[in-house]
Amino acid sequence: MKKTIVSIISAQTIPNILFIKVMYEDGDKLMFIASRVMESKINWILNALNIQNAGQIINIVFENNDDEERWNVMCNKIKSYLSEDEKYFVNLTGGTKYMDFAVSEVFEKYDSTIYYIPYPKNYILSPRTHDNIPIKTRLTVADYLTAYNVPIKNKELTLPENFTLSFYNFYISDKITDNHKIILDKLRAYRQKNVEISKIESCEDTEKKPRIDGLSEFLNTINFPVKDNKLTKYEIQYLTGGWFEEYVYHLITKTIKPDDIQLGVEIQKSESTNINDLDVVFTKGNKLYVIECKTGVGSESLFNQIVYKASALKEKLLGLSGKSYIFSLNPPIDDRLKSTAQNMGTTYIDLSDFMDDEKMNNLFTSIIKQSY
Repeated sequence: MKKTIVSIISAQTIPNILFIKVMYEDGDKLMFIASRVMESKINWILNALNIQNAGQIINIVFENNDDEERWNVMCNKIKSYLSEDEKYFVNLTGGTKYMDFAVSEVFEKYDSTIYYIPYPKNYILSPRTHDNIPIKTRLTVADYLTAYNVPIKNKELTLPENFTLSFYNFYISDKITDNHKIILDKLRAYRQKNVEISKIESCEDTEKKPRIDGLSEFLNTINFPVKDNKLTKYEIQYLTGGWFEEYVYHLITKTIKPDDIQLGVEIQKSESTNINDLDVVFTKGNKLYVIECKTGVGSESLFNQIVYKASALKEKLLGLSGKSYIFSLNPPIDDRLKSTAQNMGTTYIDLSDFMDDEKMNNLFTSIIKQSY
């Protein structure tokens, strides 16, 4: 018998994708039921699935809000696409309650099995048969963000892990001086340029192109692998904060063992978001985690800016299951600010947390437990 997988579309596209990945076999038909306002998400789902051999793709779209509120119109429109010769696998996870009730009533009169995903749990329930089907597929970062129509690209590691670990230990120790931090701060003016070290140590000192006295000595102190007396813009980006992103990347890889992890995810402009970059992004158990990495925060206004970005990210990209974090090497800040971050759905981790192995282990353990 022919088989059709039925999905009701809502703002959360991940349950639709997971259900289809579990149930789909080559040649199956895909049926999507959506209101006009959710119609665009059908293509987001199809792009994330990248299915080549679907028997047919059927879109049932209700033209306006009035249709959604008129029971008979909704039911009759769905019936017009159904056949007695078809087997239907119906996912009720998405849509409005009203739409779910209508779909359920219509398909009960056909050869169908109703399913539901108690998302973000990784299993599928069948209320009729009481089956509990595990979701074994695991989404990558690209899968997850494609499901929200967010095109991305990511960057590569700049330096080997052993150097990054060494620099982290230097940065949090008493070996780093105020002058070292001034050097790193001045280097930020050159983040988009390749430079000759000797030239910026001797140039005229201006706001846009500061002279950086002692740069060579600092690079020797940290054993930075300098070539031909030059620093590339990527090396400068590394020295002025990118190293901490790479440290967190390695830390998450080792402690959490994510299903997928990406560094420096650059979000291409899209209709979904104007957020342009994410420091460390990983998936675990079909949930998305985003970490903003800051060697320092500096002021309350900058802290609020970082938190608001994380909050906007959660609203636009993370969905019901996603989590956002700010990892900072700042000393502990005002508890009021930390509470602000928590109230906006973001966990703030500061230097005192990094220095406390028990706190960090508890954090990583909680993330791992969430993935089941």
